Amino acid sequence: MSSKLKTVGRKKNKLILVLTVLTCALLVSSAAVFAKYDTYAGRFTLEEIAEYKPLPKYNESPDLAALVAEGKLPPIEERLPENPRVVKTDVMHDGIGVYGGVWRDTFAVPVESWNWGAGFTQGWFGINEIVQETLIEVGPMWLMKEPDPVPNLATHWEWSEEGRTLTMHLIRGAKWSDGHPFTADDVVFTYEHYICDPNVPSWASASNWTYDGELTRLEKVDDYTIRWHFPVSYPIDCFYSMDYLDFSVVPKHVYSKFHPAFNPEMTYDDLLAATPPHDLPPVTMGPWVPVLYEPGQLLIMVRNPYYWQVDEAGNQLPYIDEVWFTEAQSGEARTLNLIAGTGDRDHIENPQIFSVIRQASLDPNAHFTIQFGSYGIGYHLMMNLSLNKGIDGDEKELELRHLFRDLRFRQAVAHALDRDALADLAFPGPLTRAWEGGYPTGSSYYDESVVRRHGYDPEKSAELLAELGFKDTDGNGILNWPQDSAHAGADLIIELIAPEDQAASVEAAEFIQPMLRSVGIDLRVRIMTGPVVTNRVDSGHFHFHIARLDSTTPFIHMSLFGPITDNSPSWHQAGPEGERFLMPFEERIRELMMEARTELDAGRRADIFVEILRLYTENIYSVGLYEAQRGLGIAKRFRNVQPDVPAYLYDWLDKNIPLQIVWVPEELQYQPKFKEYIPTAESYQNRSWQ
Repeated sequence: MSSKLKTVGRKKNKLILVLTVLTCALLVSSAAVFAKYDTYAGRFTLEEIAEYKPLPKYNESPDLAALVAEGKLPPIEERLPENPRVVKTDVMHDGIGVYGGVWRDTFAVPVESWNWGAGFTQGWFGINEIVQETLIEVGPMWLMKEPDPVPNLATHWEWSEEGRTLTMHLIRGAKWSDGHPFTADDVVFTYEHYICDPNVPSWASASNWTYDGELTRLEKVDDYTIRWHFPVSYPIDCFYSMDYLDFSVVPKHVYSKFHPAFNPEMTYDDLLAATPPHDLPPVTMGPWVPVLYEPGQLLIMVRNPYYWQVDEAGNQLPYIDEVWFTEAQSGEARTLNLIAGTGDRDHIENPQIFSVIRQASLDPNAHFTIQFGSYGIGYHLMMNLSLNKGIDGDEKELELRHLFRDLRFRQAVAHALDRDALADLAFPGPLTRAWEGGYPTGSSYYDESVVRRHGYDPEKSAELLAELGFKDTDGNGILNWPQDSAHAGADLIIELIAPEDQAASVEAAEFIQPMLRSVGIDLRVRIMTGPVVTNRVDSGHFHFHIARLDSTTPFIHMSLFGPITDNSPSWHQAGPEGERFLMPFEERIRELMMEARTELDAGRRADIFVEILRLYTENIYSVGLYEAQRGLGIAKRFRNVQPDVPAYLYDWLDKNIPLQIVWVPEELQYQPKFKEYIPTAESYQNRSWQ
């Protein structure tokens, strides 16, 4: 650990105090001097959002210019690609910005690793989105008249006449943050040796790219051209496997040194252990680079000198100098920090404190503003339906899984839950309501007429449990297993896990615990860190799991709703060899999703997902609890934040604005404190991969 980082850790309280004083001292104004539109949704064509072209002149931040003058960085013309990605002024609410300032934020999940391709998180809460870059982006689709994937590292593409070949052209001359060229080798390496390697627990897998039982082949044509060869015609869903997490490109020159396919002295354990949290700065294509991390306290990011995007005036992005993240235990802290003036953004996704932030926003001196969108958040209970993962030869565990797969048991659980009470009492206010599951009602695919409801009816729940053979034979209020079962008369005990960073999930778990006990189910709630919950779910070692569902776009995020890949949905993953016993309704959902992957007609796709919603709710694929309207709270001093930007739609806020175009007037800026950490060639010397 560096001495400067130790100093940052020791002075955390002093730094937060300084931030608070600075906040109080700033005169915050929400007046926009350039604002063009009240609404930006559905207004633009692709060409009005961004394009790739050379500009006659480029500019850079004064800090980078100083490093160039000192000989520590190449000139900006040598750091930018041949045709930089030019973000258009049309989508900038306040126009071309000025350099400087700090974005202050909060995260509640510890950094696991910088090896994002291997399924590790960098802390969520916007950190992943900052450091990971992808072939295409879906975030900006909310701006488009006709939403389609937006070019990113891939600049453009074309289909062959028969639709079985897709040729993609990559940005030429872009560089990773250490100055190493980005090329097709990075893309092919990510695909073949991360996504399609069964020994690497990547976010996506070969099943994302398998059609009719055949794996898609990726060909490198040259350094800046790749070609996809598909087994079927026009698999349009492939673009949504090229975005965030599913295809966040990893630097080959770093991770090939740890991969056993390239280095026989290494094992897969070595690959998974590569670039741990303290190994800073990581190599990234993102707008800011993490440079200091004190676990449990702070994460500091500074601008990436090699960032490959500019504005129309030739100013290299991002505008903001630094991003400071404070680490907390729960996502509630992000809301509280925004209210206190020590944070600048909150997605307002913890309903238990909706009223608190709303009241604070009404203060005329509040430094932030808030807005709420449609019902886009759903909290649901998932039962582990897998017979092939996480059982480890345990007969009792296997019998539990068979119980969860019995529709009568899922009905019993659903009827035992008073969703209205959950929404009204645990999370009071007009922004939450009971929910049956499937898609949040804010989804364009939601159709109330097909939703199958299972209302609060504890007597019906008791009848179903009795029908399954459960009785309270010892009079302790908890049902006992039948004597002929592997559990032979034991209490019906089920463990539920929930992530501590999702406070609303925790409160929901604690609220439903007595409801299930009232019908004889002993629910044991276990609160764990986000990474531990993720590991338990991914390994199949859980009974029940409560989590937040963020997506209202099932075509783009099919893996959240059905068995479209081997590792989806998270509550029914395939075993190590791909074996999985889908129930009949799951088979039908899978068939429909497979049809949707190549369906060009939007109307037919809509019909497909309405039918999936019917099957989902009829069979209680997961138990819906309640849904909420998602909000956004953001500092008034920030410019270029579109007034109707969603905190989440196709992707998160960080990609929706996007963050690199946010700027702050000079008189309202917080002063950066970590300029000396801007990475240069020296920062990347003597690293573990060299």
